[in-house]
Amino acid sequence: MNKFLIFVFSIFWLFGCVWEYQNHHVIQQSQQVTQSDLQETLKNFDISQLKDLQNTTFYSTPDLDFLDFLVERIDKSTQKVWVEVYIFTEKRLQKALVDAHKRWVDVKIILEKNVYKAQNLNRKTFEYFEKNWVKVVWSESKNYALNHTKMMILDEEVFVSTGNYSYSTFRYNREFFLSFKDVEVKNILEEIFLHDFEWVPFQIDFPNLVLSPFSSRTKLETLISSAQKNILMYSLNFSDKSLKNLLIQKQQEWVKIQIIFPDEKKVDSNSEVLQEFRNVGIEFVQVTKPSIHAKSILVDEQFLYIGSINFSHPSITRNREIWFLLKNTDIIEQFMKIFNEDF
Repeated sequence: MNKFLIFVFSIFWLFGCVWEYQNHHVIQQSQQVTQSDLQETLKNFDISQLKDLQNTTFYSTPDLDFLDFLVERIDKSTQKVWVEVYIFTEKRLQKALVDAHKRWVDVKIILEKNVYKAQNLNRKTFEYFEKNWVKVVWSESKNYALNHTKMMILDEEVFVSTGNYSYSTFRYNREFFLSFKDVEVKNILEEIFLHDFEWVPFQIDFPNLVLSPFSSRTKLETLISSAQKNILMYSLNFSDKSLKNLLIQKQQEWVKIQIIFPDEKKVDSNSEVLQEFRNVGIEFVQVTKPSIHAKSILVDEQFLYIGSINFSHPSITRNREIWFLLKNTDIIEQFMKIFNEDF
């Protein structure tokens, strides 16, 4: 009987390895580019190249119902749940992933080992997954300094967000989540995940995708430079001099700029840039509730950026960050409603 069970387990294990190998190499074929090709593409990047991504859904927090929704989605998963995230401390999501693994769902997790000013923050999470035989790895810095990504690939759906997987994200923070069911987007994000999971360097491009450290500088500056009427922003940390000067230039061109920052008591590193913005007449507010952690830009009510990147030099040029540029009218309307209430 024991020999039979071992035989059956071996067959399942072998089948799983073969499937994973084939799946990996199917994904590998899609979007990779050389460094020179990437630079050429970025040099010619234009906002008009953006695709209208169908099957995209917008969510916002604080909203504990959305946490319930994510847990339920994991509980109903049948194929895979892959997570790449900077901070992961939310207990219900952790348990849901372990339970999924026990149902033979393919669970893989990438965690950042050296969280800024909290180097051991993810250690208990890592050990919890490891103890329960879930495939978990620390980020490898061949492509980046820190992995600041917030992404979950869940069967045929992908969630990309401004927020980490912590209780604060769902209970207290202003965060935005995007859900993609577009096949091309899903394949690209799966490819990014597998490269990061296996510590393989790569280059990749897709018009709507902004991936640090590869394309953030060019696409961010192109987005802001395109503004003719107005710019609405959420910013946690703003310290990049080039972006600051670009915003001041747009203000001098009579583009109306409004920015939402967290309360200065929570993020005092913004003091200098806030004074400069105040001096040139850029409008901003500092909000206490909800706690501002979102990072986003809406230009001319037509082009919306949402993702993990802070407006700082390390986020743009050194970290792994994943974010998207959208022109979906319904999502922009939802975003503007929330922005106007917060502002």
